[in-house]
Amino acid sequence: MNRNTFRGDICRNYIKKYPQMPIKTLARLMYSENEAQFNDLEHAYGTLRYYTGTYGDSKRKAASDKELFRPIQKVVNPLDDMPKSYGAGPEFYDLPSSIKEILLLSDIHMPYHDEEALRAAIMKGVTDNVDCVILNGDTLDFHWLSAFDKDPSKPRMREELEHGRWLIKALRETFPTAQIYFKIGNHEARLEKWLRHKAPEWLGTDEFELKMLLHLTEHKVHLIQSNTIVRTGGLYIIHGHEYKGAGTVNPARNLYLKTKSSAICGHFHRKSEFLTKDIGEQIHGAWTTGCLCELNPEYMPKGNDWVHGFARISLKEKNRFTVKNYTIIDGEVY
Repeated sequence: MNRNTFRGDICRNYIKKYPQMPIKTLARLMYSENEAQFNDLEHAYGTLRYYTGTYGDSKRKAASDKELFRPIQKVVNPLDDMPKSYGAGPEFYDLPSSIKEILLLSDIHMPYHDEEALRAAIMKGVTDNVDCVILNGDTLDFHWLSAFDKDPSKPRMREELEHGRWLIKALRETFPTAQIYFKIGNHEARLEKWLRHKAPEWLGTDEFELKMLLHLTEHKVHLIQSNTIVRTGGLYIIHGHEYKGAGTVNPARNLYLKTKSSAICGHFHRKSEFLTKDIGEQIHGAWTTGCLCELNPEYMPKGNDWVHGFARISLKEKNRFTVKNYTIIDGEVY
């Protein structure tokens, strides 16, 4: 189509005179002053688009006169350069589907463990031939890294770590083929907090990581971070410090109200259970387990409801599972 006509000259003059004016606006102006030269406003608009090269890729490429072509305006989304967020969502650790029988041990607090209770819990795992052991937080006490007053008569950090290494080694020898996991609880988290305040330059250094301090890699023990939630077979496993607050009268019920899911935790050193049913007749449960440490520590010698205990979890098909929340009394499992 040959537009090098009188009408084309009109378009070229307007484009040169108003180089920054939007084409639609320019078309209205040109048409209002030259109605006799164009069929209608759309005709004027289309002619301007031809000369400015904004009529589409095919016409832009085919045009022989590109003198007045305008640069193609790229549509810019103002949200494209949004700054990267430093926020983080919840982290989950999915256990392998091959795991079927779990021994869950919480709150051992070495070197303040109860020898009879710990031995009884481990031997129950042996009897049941478990294929997974989860040290579910506060396996070590880390008394010397506490923000509270320190008792100079208590075992030093070196001895605490030696106790922890002994436990890791003993569990691997007792369960040579089982998957073993070490979950960081609020007491183990004291190490990172201490480093942040006292020696931030050592944060992230292998020699000050629990994985190396406890020889976890050597014994093929998997480390699970402090606020990471373990998922398996329809059941969530946490230490308990991930949700702030006390355990209330029934810590298991409180756990369910916070998670809205079937879940189990330690942390409170108290055995409790809560079962409920939703509108779809689906049963949900929550459990808190007893501890495997001393029951009357110096900071809480009387008036607590702590009991010795642990849990056995059996995973079934279709996300079904069973939880046996055991109590230990005088070294006997009930």
